[in-house]
Amino acid sequence: MKKNLLLFVTFISFSTIKAQTIEEKIALKACDCLQKSSGVTETIFRDCLTNSMSETILTDKDPKVRESINTVDGIKSMILKATEAVIKKCPQLAPERPEDKTAVFYADSKNKKAQNYYTSAKDFMRNKNYKQAIESLLLSLNEDPNFVIALDDIAVCYRQLDDYDNAIKYYKKSLAIYPEGNLALMNIGVVYSLKSDFKTAIEYYEKLIKFEPENAEGYFGAGKNYFLLNNDEMALDNIFLAHIIYTNENSEYTKDSEQLLGAIYQKMKSENKEDLFKKIAAKNNIKIE
Repeated sequence: MKKNLLLFVTFISFSTIKAQTIEEKIALKACDCLQKSSGVTETIFRDCLTNSMSETILTDKDPKVRESINTVDGIKSMILKATEAVIKKCPQLAPERPEDKTAVFYADSKNKKAQNYYTSAKDFMRNKNYKQAIESLLLSLNEDPNFVIALDDIAVCYRQLDDYDNAIKYYKKSLAIYPEGNLALMNIGVVYSLKSDFKTAIEYYEKLIKFEPENAEGYFGAGKNYFLLNNDEMALDNIFLAHIIYTNENSEYTKDSEQLLGAIYQKMKSENKEDLFKKIAAKNNIKIE
């Protein structure tokens, strides 16, 4: 009787064991990360979440896990589920729900003079009169130094004039006010790439990936610069992700990712690394005929 009871209890114990979901695994890592911080801000929470998500998904042996983020909706769903799992696992470490920063920082200036000068500058930009646009934007920024879209646009003007140092200067001013600004992050990466500073360009693209993991531009920019540094494996990992997102969005940029993938393939084939290319493709659930 005792033996039967023991077997029954053992069976009940094992039947209640449930394998951790991928979201629960991410939450476990993220909570460990958050506990190391004296004060959890929105930025710290996001960094712990995205780093834990990337590490967990890339090391998980189940191919279905990586396949689940092969679409924009899949990435968004994973972020949402992982966020909910983290809040459930360690609610005391969750920051307050953030406001829509894009609407705040990419808004018109509340200073009428600054906004009027900005409107004039946009007219000059449309006519490709970048020098006069810069003059108007400087007047706008004199009235409102924290006018983020004016900072981004003056950087655009300097870039159009091939004045890359001033473009970087104003993108950095923009990012000092709004670190998550996707316009500044994307474009400062482009400028550093034009200056052949590929490592710094990658740093900014990877920041964009952290802030907006569903945005293909971060992966494409990082992948392109890794390719220019001859880091083919990192280039492929990023470009495959960009290509998947572009494809699922029916984006016109799908052709750009296809072209870059073709260039990487030809380079690796010439170096007898075709098998490695196919292995990385398979890891990203892409079949190569």
